Amino acid sequence: MTSSDSFVTDVTYRYFLTDLVSNSVIAELPFTGVSYERVLRKAGSFTGSIPLIAATDRLNIYDATMPGRTGVYVMRNDVCVWGGIVWGRKYDQANKTVTIDASEFTSYFYHRNVWQTLLYGSDFIGISSFSITNKIATVVTEEPISIDPVRFRVGNYVKVTFTNPVVDGTHQIISIPSANSFTFAVDYANITSTAITSGAVRKLIDTYDFVRDLMFQLSTDMSGLNFANDVIEPASVQEVSIISKKRDNGRVVLETLEEHSLVPGQEFEIIQVGSGLDGYHSVTEVPDNNSIVFELSGSNVSKTTLPGIQTFYVTKKKLQSNVATLTTHIPHGATTGQVVVINNVDSFFSQRLDENFNGRYLITSTPTSTTFTYNQPSPEGRLYPDIAEVTVSGGTVTVGSKAVYGTFGPYTSNSDLGITVGSNKTSVLYQDTQYLRGYELKSFGEILEDYSNNLDGFEYRIDCDYDFTTASFTRTLVLLNIENPNEVTESPDMSDEERLGFNNLVFEFPGSISTFTVEESAEDAATRFFVEGNITDLSDAASQPYAVAADISLLNNPLGKSWPLLDQVEMVNNTADEEVLYSYAQEYLYESKPPMGDFNISVNGSLTPVVGTYVPGQWCSLIIDDPFVLARLESDQEPRNDIIVRKINGYKVSVPDAPSFPETVDLDLVTDWKVDKSGEEAGLKKTTGGN
Repeated sequence: MTSSDSFVTDVTYRYFLTDLVSNSVIAELPFTGVSYERVLRKAGSFTGSIPLIAATDRLNIYDATMPGRTGVYVMRNDVCVWGGIVWGRKYDQANKTVTIDASEFTSYFYHRNVWQTLLYGSDFIGISSFSITNKIATVVTEEPISIDPVRFRVGNYVKVTFTNPVVDGTHQIISIPSANSFTFAVDYANITSTAITSGAVRKLIDTYDFVRDLMFQLSTDMSGLNFANDVIEPASVQEVSIISKKRDNGRVVLETLEEHSLVPGQEFEIIQVGSGLDGYHSVTEVPDNNSIVFELSGSNVSKTTLPGIQTFYVTKKKLQSNVATLTTHIPHGATTGQVVVINNVDSFFSQRLDENFNGRYLITSTPTSTTFTYNQPSPEGRLYPDIAEVTVSGGTVTVGSKAVYGTFGPYTSNSDLGITVGSNKTSVLYQDTQYLRGYELKSFGEILEDYSNNLDGFEYRIDCDYDFTTASFTRTLVLLNIENPNEVTESPDMSDEERLGFNNLVFEFPGSISTFTVEESAEDAATRFFVEGNITDLSDAASQPYAVAADISLLNNPLGKSWPLLDQVEMVNNTADEEVLYSYAQEYLYESKPPMGDFNISVNGSLTPVVGTYVPGQWCSLIIDDPFVLARLESDQEPRNDIIVRKINGYKVSVPDAPSFPETVDLDLVTDWKVDKSGEEAGLKKTTGGN
């Protein structure tokens, strides 16, 4: 059935408000003046109004629409077609109405920041030699590859550079013979072991694996990650004395001397409490400001009194063969194996900052009642210069039972909105190492958006649904392969219809298309495209790297319709590789064919295909019986001469207040000649030149 012989159906809209953290439904509100949008890679908006009158008093509209704490879902004929977060509202006293503004759940990613340093992939590791035997290449590295955080594994993809053309490139590891070597398949003859001085290798990260872990870090508020050192740890770290402990059937109750500010779900550390309780835990209950409850299985422990935090002044210090010895002003009572925290003992010594004492350590011995020792190894494995015993002023050492937590969290109970990643598949798209530095405090949304826009990137959206079995709404992050959005098994003779599926979604005029306009413009078009790199640490006198691609098929048209030079320029930050820049230039040139044709389509949402049966990222066909469009099809501006093929980047739905009228859906359609491979047959896939 096509849209021209479909019929208008009755439509019922319902709007549900939920608690954002628990996802429980708190209200159903009869909004009017509703419109909602869905968009790829971004967050589509929702707006709706409700009067504050006697008839709506029972709905508790004020609490039910609280911005930043409320989710909203749109149900069309019992199918969830939109979901998002209320971020704002406006009350109009004259009309006695409240209007809410919401955005799709993707917007939440921009309200959360990466505050811990994360490494995906690895830094470059030097290569000392390589060999090839029976089409298996063995690469020997200068550093171990079998330990964290590098840790190469069988199945990982790696990028080998500056070694030899026969092994340079991206490869999948098939074995790891030793701590400093790995193998992969090549199609070259045997080569004996060859020493290398300039080669390097780094582990790559699969795009979908990267996104899945990023979503895990978001949902857990980066719980379980420790800072490499105190310097990069944000302020402030709090400590409270634990003065009693008890465990009953896995329920641990701690009593603190000082009031704490922990909340359920927050991660904290227990030190020097014993009974197998020391370590990191998540709070499950906070009975009062002097009690902490968490779950940990183990033998029951009756309520036991603990000393809490004890602080002593450090009067003397000494360092010999990387063993530090400190003297306290009174007997410390500490024992071997206890944790101590040293503060304000470091000082300037021999014109350098003597950073050999401060920090957290384990006591290795207690020679006397007022002295103790601990090891202070150098990160490089070298010996620090010895320091003879000297007097200390203002230094302290703390020891004893305590709880340690940060004002930064993690707050695990407040970070998980139940957004799941829809697929466990890998993307087979591999990108270079991603180093996310905590101090930069980039938002998850910014990181995801930038990463998806790289070469060999991807697209994404969040789909919402209603699970009638559990009587709850669900939120699923859908990852889309741009070249193969339907994840069909590709073959060399596969057609675009099979791969992109645009024949399954058809809009017609006359028919489901109500109105349309076509805008053709060469204002932003190009027959030659420049892409400039941007290396921030280059001097002003140095040349930034750049590359250019030109459309030879347009500059030398065999039918005598050659185009003039039309230049466009884009910048790609932090890229020095001119081959990569050239790939970007080709990519942008594909999308800039003059004149660029934009179809602005409005469709009847109640005619087949009805709104809610298609989503952003799907491809569709436009069958339009109109002389201007037919003229475009007869020219070389489209890959086909019978239908227009476009990808749905997003759409906006305007819901009428009177149910007898159909919705209006404005489609945001985009071209993608690189993906729509039929463009090659029509001469639209560029024959590009450049450097």
